[in-house]
Amino acid sequence: MTDEQRPDDLKNGHQLVDTVNVDGKVMSADEILMRARHRLQERRKESQDNHTLTKKSGQSSPKREISGIVVDRSNSHHQPKINQPIFHNNNVETPDPFASEILTINEIQIEKEVASTKENNQATLVKGSAWLSAGNILSRILGAIYIVPWMALLGSNSNRANALFAQGYTIYAIFLAIATFGIPSAISKLVAEFNARQNNFQSRELKRQSILLGIVLGIVFGSAIYILTPWLSGGNPNFIPVLHSLAPAVAIFPLMSMLRGIFQGYQLMSISALSQVVEQIARVIYMLVTAVAILKVNPGNWSGVVVQSTFAAFIGAIFSMIILLWGWIKYRHILSKPLNHSQPQEKARTFSLILNILKESWPFIIIGSAITLFQLFDQYTYFGIMAHFFAYTNEQLQIHFALFSANPNKLIMIIVPFSTSIAATALPMLSGSKATLTKEDIQEQLKQVIKLFALVMLPSALGMFAIAAPLYRMFYPIDASNQEGIYLLQYSTILAIAFSLFMLLAFILQALSEASIVIKSFIYGLLVKVVLQVPLIAFFQGMGALIASVIGMLISIAFMLNYLKVFYGVSLSDVSNEIWQLFAGALVMAIVAYLIVFMMSNYVFPVNSKLSVTLTSLISAAFGGVTVVLIYSKLGFADAFLGIRASRIPRIFRPKR
Repeated sequence: MTDEQRPDDLKNGHQLVDTVNVDGKVMSADEILMRARHRLQERRKESQDNHTLTKKSGQSSPKREISGIVVDRSNSHHQPKINQPIFHNNNVETPDPFASEILTINEIQIEKEVASTKENNQATLVKGSAWLSAGNILSRILGAIYIVPWMALLGSNSNRANALFAQGYTIYAIFLAIATFGIPSAISKLVAEFNARQNNFQSRELKRQSILLGIVLGIVFGSAIYILTPWLSGGNPNFIPVLHSLAPAVAIFPLMSMLRGIFQGYQLMSISALSQVVEQIARVIYMLVTAVAILKVNPGNWSGVVVQSTFAAFIGAIFSMIILLWGWIKYRHILSKPLNHSQPQEKARTFSLILNILKESWPFIIIGSAITLFQLFDQYTYFGIMAHFFAYTNEQLQIHFALFSANPNKLIMIIVPFSTSIAATALPMLSGSKATLTKEDIQEQLKQVIKLFALVMLPSALGMFAIAAPLYRMFYPIDASNQEGIYLLQYSTILAIAFSLFMLLAFILQALSEASIVIKSFIYGLLVKVVLQVPLIAFFQGMGALIASVIGMLISIAFMLNYLKVFYGVSLSDVSNEIWQLFAGALVMAIVAYLIVFMMSNYVFPVNSKLSVTLTSLISAAFGGVTVVLIYSKLGFADAFLGIRASRIPRIFRPKR
């Protein structure tokens, strides 16, 4: 029971009755319940053995004692007896009117509580994923929609500008990953563990030290990207001001990310999601306003537009910080729970606590930037390999880079965050589960996470594949390069599934403290890409770089799946029936969407105007979305993931019982 849920007369610290003396040890009611859960399975096994012995000897069932609770199993109609527990209030023994309610716990009640815990975990996963998915997808949509007016303003220089923008953001993303050191996700994990153990003191210390560390890291790495710019630019003069403009965003981002990690650790996903949306809105508005102003003065200054567009990341971060500070004030009763002075409080040294944070967080650098590292490898190798095998000018290479990397990445990164949203929600929950639940409970949660991933990613990726033609033309200029860009976007949707599954599995393993497996799998996958990069680009140009990325990611995914199967007994085969059903539903949806695109493009609208391709994209996506929702509801997935809310679905679309 949280403090805000208590009656008003119990919120006063001098009247709080929340501990019990059980067998000479002071324990809270929640701790008693947790201890009983841990022993439930042991008792079940013992009861089976005793039942066998009873049959042989003819003796009655013995009494069982659970943490001060004596249960007489010889008569199932009797209530459990209690070994005179003593409640403490400010070191004065006082009776508690709720003592019998707290301690009168029989096996049926414990089983119900365990079942309720599983149900709550599932609801938390779905609700948290929904919030983060909504925040991520809205922010990504906003981050992609700006492309339409932005590139229209730039005209013939749009592909070159987008290529320069993407190159700057790739390096920016790497610096952010290093600057935050993966600490936000580690904070989420550690806060969840401390809360599961009701260790409010350590949780408070962790928050304080991580905020201070975020400020220091921001200053260090914001300065670093500014100083290293001449080396990072690779001799491209247009690249230097772009990297300089990103330095302020790098400076503020670590603190902002750590605050988000704290909110996620407390399952306050709505604040984190809202901050992302507001960040993107502010960023996009600044980008478009400055683009109009610059091009009005100098229509050919496309590089100046890119510089201000990258500086917009800092403007967005400022507005995001405002939302996070508002959320901290609103939920301070949750984020700053009162300390339990009856429990011993270990005051860890500041330095040792920081080392603990870094120890937990460093693998998240690899996890969080895996996709970016693959793209960064393309960025620094593609131009040299292409120049060696083909006689293209630098301007032509910039356009080709935009077609296979910058342009499709803007669109597939709308759907990839689905997996990170699920992972970010599952991370603290799995961490808490490992501390309090059994291996079987963890297996059930892992299966639930994988099914939820398939539920959102398969229709998202296949749907984008189906409407790739009008979608690409909707976002990018309609010209001769469209057909090549459409093919590359369709293949990139396959890459999006691989990227997303890698991210999901990596976060799962990290939550289970298996960071070394994640690092090994990533290294194996990256080595495969390095080996295949030159021959595949030589044969397939930009498509070859994408093929190398897919193969490398599949190697990493296979390694992680094998580890989960061997050590946790969880594999895709355990949920293969559900995955095939989800895939079949997504495939039907994709066919419906593609047929609508085909009919509208050939018989209703031409494909040579922004209005026509926009209407085609929206209508086909709407029909496809309705189709997949109805199919999934009919197959029963609404019950599995929505719980009681599934009753709101019309009866005709529910599965037969």
